[in-house]
Amino acid sequence: MLLSKWIDFCAGALVGAMLFMAAAPAAADPLPAGFLGKFRGSLASSVGEIEGDFNMVSSAKRGGFSMTWSPDKSAEFQPSENRNVFKAPDSGRLVDGAPAFWSRLEDGKLIVYSMRIDVHGGYDIYTFIYTPAEGGLDMIIRHLRSGSGPMESTARLKRYDG
Repeated sequence: MLLSKWIDFCAGALVGAMLFMAAAPAAADPLPAGFLGKFRGSLASSVGEIEGDFNMVSSAKRGGFSMTWSPDKSAEFQPSENRNVFKAPDSGRLVDGAPAFWSRLEDGKLIVYSMRIDVHGGYDIYTFIYTPAEGGLDMIIRHLRSGSGPMESTARLKRYDG
């Protein structure tokens, strides 16, 4: 009788531990070093509100990373519950026109999203795709605004020490 209760207890504890482990959030991998640093370049063409010279600075921060980019945008990204997906908890309220940011690592690329809702309920979405390249990053910017066709531009961002 005592052995039977012990087996039931151990089986219950094992099932409980497995359920706890399955519910635990998956840790995001740290941002690879190739994406960290100071970068600058020029866009091939304007995309929405972004044109001309483009600067991006990123650094590791509290298990995630921070990023500042042209024109005067910045966000701090923290690991989310999903593997290789980062959230920016300090993002503003979309319905108030403040942008929301999130990012992900996929196939060796860092993809950063910025979305905001305008006063009429329309959307404005930027997608920044960074790929490590010799001496810096290749970047693609995509822009989609409600009522307009998609826009895209590219840039080679060179790493600098300034």
